[in-house]
Amino acid sequence: YSCAWHSNSFRRSLSPLASFSAYLAPISERKHSFQLMSSNSAINNADGRPPPSLPTTWSDVVTNMNSNQQQQWNSFTNNLFPPLTPSSHKGSHGRIAIFGGSEKYAGAPYYAAQSALHAGIDLATVFCAKEASVPIKCYSPELMVQGVYSVEELDTLLDQERGLLEALEQCKQSNDLMTNEMNEMDMLQTMEKLEHSKEKQNILIQSELKKDDQMELLVERLEKMKHLEEELQILRKRQQVSVASIVHTITSTFPTLHALCIGPGLGRHPLVFSAAEKVIRKAIESNLTLVLDADALFMLSLKEYRSLLGEIRGYDRCVMTPNLMETRRLDEATSKEMEAGESVAEYGNIVVQKGHTDTITHGCHTMQCKEEGGLKRSGGIGDVLAGTITAFMAWNAILEKDNTPNGNIDGKAVNRQHIQRVFASWAACCAVKRGTRIAFQKQRRAMSALDVSGEIGEVLGSMEGGLELELCSDQVQTLANDMPDAST
Repeated sequence: YSCAWHSNSFRRSLSPLASFSAYLAPISERKHSFQLMSSNSAINNADGRPPPSLPTTWSDVVTNMNSNQQQQWNSFTNNLFPPLTPSSHKGSHGRIAIFGGSEKYAGAPYYAAQSALHAGIDLATVFCAKEASVPIKCYSPELMVQGVYSVEELDTLLDQERGLLEALEQCKQSNDLMTNEMNEMDMLQTMEKLEHSKEKQNILIQSELKKDDQMELLVERLEKMKHLEEELQILRKRQQVSVASIVHTITSTFPTLHALCIGPGLGRHPLVFSAAEKVIRKAIESNLTLVLDADALFMLSLKEYRSLLGEIRGYDRCVMTPNLMETRRLDEATSKEMEAGESVAEYGNIVVQKGHTDTITHGCHTMQCKEEGGLKRSGGIGDVLAGTITAFMAWNAILEKDNTPNGNIDGKAVNRQHIQRVFASWAACCAVKRGTRIAFQKQRRAMSALDVSGEIGEVLGSMEGGLELELCSDQVQTLANDMPDAST
């Protein structure tokens, strides 16, 4: 990864943490947009020396750092992987969940969850449509899969709602026509009353009788409209109950989770989006780490969810993984939010823009991943990345000790955990890029996302081994003492 420098000053009198944080380029005048900024200019240190560049590949972390720089990196690399100890139990190395999977897209949540397991997560749960639960269970016996809604039932509720809305609209239009006609009759009757001929009086009597008939018909239609509105209210309550059931099933597991990924194979059902919105808000309330991918990002680009997008933008425990098209949609949504005069919060969440070079941003800090990947762009690799990032975010939640600021840049406090999450997201990108390269070397044109997922474990093993984190007894004891209690 390379660093884009946008700071006007750099203080040398910083702690190793703050110095590393300064290397994660602050952007002085950042636009409120998901578009990522870059620059080739560099700011020298106080003594005139150019600052050390950020790593662009994992090899840079392991081999291309002098001893002074390596000390600065160690505080971050040593907090990537939770140690394997004799006292570890099921769940010590991560419990994650995936909310995604519809009748059409059953593979995406499987790729994400399975990649998290291959990365080293202990337990992975998939919350999906009932229509997708059986196929996903058949894909892997290691996954815990729970169908939380039926697409057929939700479709029925939507179809009934559309039918009632159409019937209401037809009644409203008919009533408007009848009301206009009755108003015209009133005008004619008023004029005819001015004439006293017998023929005109007979016409007036007939008109009155016709008006009475129309009034009765109008009353009947108004009563029908009232009945339709009551049915619509009952139906919408049933929809709310269905959505609430989905939300309760998922959020009830929050106390046991380290991270939640939403989006792979989620689909674009309006009621599922409604449930996803409530799940995201509950996760923010619970301070749970989130990874948002695919259809979850599409949802956030919609007008009715822009307020949620604003909340997520300020949530520092959220990682968004948009591709180029998803980035454009989010840019457009943010621009419209600004045009409407709505306040736009500074970024607190992490954005991983996927591409030939993955770019990771957190507010004003930027890293890039230039690991060489495979030449085959198979469907599902984005899901593999989402699952791998979820694993790293779960480990981050396990290993973090506090959120106290450590050091400052240009007088601004720097939170160590914020930077650690940027580094962890970058490391996950490195792992997947390496996995695609190895899988492509073996499979060439036949490479699939499943091949990439299968390489993640070996890749992470080599990355961890490259850091020389050998689990000798002294290291095990030291790291174990630093770990939170198992109950926590």
